[in-house]
Amino acid sequence: MTNKNLKSLFLIAIISFFVFTLPVKIFAIDLEVAYPTTITGSTITGQSDLSQYLKYIFDFGMSIGLAIAVLNFVIAGILYFVAPLSAGAKEKAKERITGSVSGVLILLLTYLIITTINPYLSIFRMNSLEQVDIPEVNTESFGINFYKSGDCSGTSTSYTTSITDLGDLKNKVNSIKIDQNADGDVYYIAVAYDNTKYWGQCQYINPNTGCQKNNVGISSSSIYTYDFSPNGDGVYLYRKSFSMVSGKEENKDGGYLKITTAEIQNKNGRAMYVRKLSDLKFTGASGSNCTVPQSERDCARWNDTGTCAEYQCPSLDKENISSIKISGNYLVLLVYKSSSDSASGPWTYCQAFPTEDDANKDGPQQIKWDEIRNSGREPNYILIIPVQQK
Repeated sequence: MTNKNLKSLFLIAIISFFVFTLPVKIFAIDLEVAYPTTITGSTITGQSDLSQYLKYIFDFGMSIGLAIAVLNFVIAGILYFVAPLSAGAKEKAKERITGSVSGVLILLLTYLIITTINPYLSIFRMNSLEQVDIPEVNTESFGINFYKSGDCSGTSTSYTTSITDLGDLKNKVNSIKIDQNADGDVYYIAVAYDNTKYWGQCQYINPNTGCQKNNVGISSSSIYTYDFSPNGDGVYLYRKSFSMVSGKEENKDGGYLKITTAEIQNKNGRAMYVRKLSDLKFTGASGSNCTVPQSERDCARWNDTGTCAEYQCPSLDKENISSIKISGNYLVLLVYKSSSDSASGPWTYCQAFPTEDDANKDGPQQIKWDEIRNSGREPNYILIIPVQQK
């Protein structure tokens, strides 16, 4: 038999194999491509997970390999059958049989290797993940929390120490909340200002209230840890410029008032000292004797000749305070409260002491009245708050 006849016979055999062994729908042509079905009968869909796709590819590859091996066996059988008609057909049949056996062995070894390493690799099953409820994260931190929102919602920017310049957050704070660290026995107080370096229109942030609406354009803020048991000497308010010469206070005889720690802590049951400057006199540490020389005191009553008949100790209002000495850890505020300001603030003007340029934090040598005078808002109140650091 010629090679041409052998090829024709081989082609007829292949066509016969596909015609009689594979179910082909000749007349039912479906234009839509159906999703593949695995050998276990499950169907791959668009909602199938990755493990099902991998399982399908694995099974499909093994099936194709076995089908090719079986096809080679069939072809080898045909070649062996026609071996008497062709001298080389028998050798080709043996080669195909050998190749088919090798292919089957490779497939079996592959499956054995995979199942030996981990049997689940041949299953490709992914257990559904259990839903884990993640607790809501509190974006607040201990300290003073500044919010751009008006109701203390969203992300906050937190501080535990004074900030002289809020930078990009300047004039963008719309609500404030103090988050106290009760477990650590740490409680914060804060005053906000509309200018950098702790002055200008101000608002005392009530530590006993939750979310508070900001009523000033915040540019800086005094932030301290409150001291429930202050042990400093107190705050000295001088009528003349205070200075130390060889460890001795100069110009103290010009008149001064000492506000003691006991007064700061317990005045009117408050956690701070709040007094109107016009109600305070330069009466020294005891609070009874005027420390201002008589010739420099205010006249309380004039006689008919225009001479002062009765003198009184000057008050601390207007520009009568020349300097302040802070002996201990205290935040001192000179405040101008206008007639339209609420008692609890915000207030028209505040100046915090020690000031930014007071490097030793012991209080200014002299109050810079020029800046205050130019603002037209001379202080009429003083606030003193005991803190744990300056």
